[in-house]
Amino acid sequence: MKILIFGSEGFIGKKLKEFLSTKHEIIDADKNSKTGFRIDAIKEEEVDSLISSIKPEVVIDTIALSSSVLCEKNPLLAKEMNYLTAKNIAESCKKINAKMIFFSSSYVFDGKKGNYTELDKVSPTNEYAKTKILAEKEVLKLKNSLIIRPDLMYGVSNKKLRFGASVLDKEVEIGYPNQMKNPLFAEDVPKIISKLIESNQQGIFHLGGPEVMNMKDFMFSLAKLINKEDLIKVVDSSNWIVKSPLNSTLNISKLKTLGIELTTLNEAGKIIKNQLS
Repeated sequence: MKILIFGSEGFIGKKLKEFLSTKHEIIDADKNSKTGFRIDAIKEEEVDSLISSIKPEVVIDTIALSSSVLCEKNPLLAKEMNYLTAKNIAESCKKINAKMIFFSSSYVFDGKKGNYTELDKVSPTNEYAKTKILAEKEVLKLKNSLIIRPDLMYGVSNKKLRFGASVLDKEVEIGYPNQMKNPLFAEDVPKIISKLIESNQQGIFHLGGPEVMNMKDFMFSLAKLINKEDLIKVVDSSNWIVKSPLNSTLNISKLKTLGIELTTLNEAGKIIKNQLS
């Protein structure tokens, strides 16, 4: 199967490329691509030219401006990166009847109740979430498309420990220590995507780890793996520009029906230590 990955130089893009290339023909595209096509997905003509010439059966879109603070400060850039890129890709996929897989976020929910299912109504509280929802609507217009909503993803990239869009190599301020998460080990993501493709799934899927914990406990557990607990600082967030959803945990019952084994934080820790050594 021919699979085109947008955002192939990103955290998850790289892992998808590495894993899926063992079974499929992978074409990678990124604004900063080192091995594939250099594409600025904000530009409709570049996206359309690539997709129409390659004619992939599946297109995976991992492009995102994932800093909620930057999205809040620059909503126009947020809309271009998180919505317009997805819209351009979706329209080109429609022309060749390609399956599109779009990475959204658990932040599309306001975090008032947690354990959100795929049927729960979205309720954005910031610019990042609003742009992701706009993109979801475009992608869902396509037949056979997939929306992936992951919770906080963590793992190793370029020999560094990452969580979300951040790297654990400097001080990390936790403004919402009681914010609830079901963190997802990044190595599980390509396996899940592969299973979703092979079983021809469509619609919305929530992705999260098997454990629910607060942000403070998670970050200290993560930092402990590299003996950097001193980097984690709980701070006052009353003046922060973005108010994070306090409980945007995801119900992953639908995902579990596929029989996919999810990695616990303890199991992931052993793998991470080995990857970093």
